[in-house]
Amino acid sequence: MDLSFSKLFATESKSVIGVDIGSSTIKVVQLRREKGRVVLETYGAIALGPYAGVEIGRATALGADKLSEALKDVIREANVTTGDAAISIPYASSLVTIIKLPASTQKQLATVVPIEARKYIPVPINEVVLDWFVISDKPKDDKIDVLLVAIHNDTIAKFKSIAADAQLAISFFEIEVFSAVRAALDHGLAPVAVADMGAGTTKFYIVERGLIRESHIINSGSQDLTLAASRALSISVLQAEERKRTWGLAGSAAVGAPPAALELKRSLELSLSPLASELARTISSYEQKLNQPLSALVLTGGGASLKGLKEYLQGKIQNDIRLADPFGKTSAPAFLESVLKDAGPEFAVAVGLALRRLQELG
Repeated sequence: MDLSFSKLFATESKSVIGVDIGSSTIKVVQLRREKGRVVLETYGAIALGPYAGVEIGRATALGADKLSEALKDVIREANVTTGDAAISIPYASSLVTIIKLPASTQKQLATVVPIEARKYIPVPINEVVLDWFVISDKPKDDKIDVLLVAIHNDTIAKFKSIAADAQLAISFFEIEVFSAVRAALDHGLAPVAVADMGAGTTKFYIVERGLIRESHIINSGSQDLTLAASRALSISVLQAEERKRTWGLAGSAAVGAPPAALELKRSLELSLSPLASELARTISSYEQKLNQPLSALVLTGGGASLKGLKEYLQGKIQNDIRLADPFGKTSAPAFLESVLKDAGPEFAVAVGLALRRLQELG
């Protein structure tokens, strides 16, 4: 999936690229700013399964050499024309947590946070890159909330190596949750839940006033749906993935749909049931703690593109459910509107990275 718009929008302005290296695909998005608008120049995705000798859609654990090979391939196929890049760090390769500190320490956080972080980080502090943000509006019980972020030095080194091999100049690395939220949400004040459905896991976030208030991983992802369908329908994993992408949960509703579409729908619903229950339980728990409802559940990630998923979850969860539309924050040819809306959830992280880089450039 890749399109290039460079011929439609010739300009001298600065282009940037967001690179999202996931477990099953690499996604790239190239943007530039023109006359106050963010223009989408090109985007592309490449499946990592073939680089690992497994089926498309499967989660992989590739080394830096294979990842850089795949990255170079998608950069070439998507006709990327810039090396000014930002790369996401997987949530699973980081630590993101909220710590409470005495309000009196606010002016000494550079000293206090690394000491306090030792309680939460299972490796020596000198082996990680630390960052933190004060997220309290005002002290409560003489305490402030600080968002603590840590990434292992080895992870940074791996992604630097991948970028260098692909001849990209990296302006920053960012944990994927922050990129996804930037692209998927508007600047509303009401708390929102975000479910980022990847191949191997689903990341769940609570976002309030643009800040991450809570986050955790649910060990269920889109590849689980494919594997379960393969077993239930006695078809190959490749066939199950193709049917899932073609029909999803909605295929059986089409006029003249084959019996296989209904069988697939039953299998997918059975596999999705635990995830739906976990999302509903987590949302309810947070609403009780917050004593106010969440305004919506926003679906993002490649798994969110499953046809009929939004409607299925809406029947299980009381909150308003929306699909992320990150390309809605960009300008692109009108005839691509429906294509970009369908593809949007998968590209939220890459769009979010590129948007931040454009903001830095001013």
